[in-house]
Amino acid sequence: MIETEKIFPVSWIGNEKSPKLIILLCNPGGDPKYYKRLAEYPMDKDGFYKPTGMNLHIYREYCEWWDNILKKTDKFGIKDTDILALEYYPYHTKRSNDRKHWNWDEFAQKSLLKNKELLLKHIANGIPVFGYYYSFWLNDKDIGKHLSTLSGKQFCKSRNGLGQSLKLKDLENWLQKLKK
Repeated sequence: MIETEKIFPVSWIGNEKSPKLIILLCNPGGDPKYYKRLAEYPMDKDGFYKPTGMNLHIYREYCEWWDNILKKTDKFGIKDTDILALEYYPYHTKRSNDRKHWNWDEFAQKSLLKNKELLLKHIANGIPVFGYYYSFWLNDKDIGKHLSTLSGKQFCKSRNGLGQSLKLKDLENWLQKLKK
């Protein structure tokens, strides 16, 4: 594979065993044509990249987007080692609807099954869930019914604003309510 064609799949990031907060995402984002803009590209060169289980502490050093989120969780005493971020679709796409389930390769299908399993297990244990990008999760026949029954303290949907600032404000407001 030519390096310029390398695509970095990301199934989940962070603490899958005992998180204190789950963040739902759609896909790792970004356009694979501009792979050098993706955090995974330099992480791969430095030996930190893995398709699953990357440490968010390392991630924040490579990605301003993640650093902005983690600054909010830090403020409420939630360490990056206490967070699990689950991707619905593990590959980078410009838009989340670029891929359809029936065309997914084996890695993508297995990733989603594992992420659903992790999510349901942690929901059952009362771990709060923040839906940063949540629509695919809510529309999923296996997961949506579980999420829709959760209280406002256990599940928060962020606004669908164009920028990160609205979603970060929603996260901060929700974490403030959880602290009370």
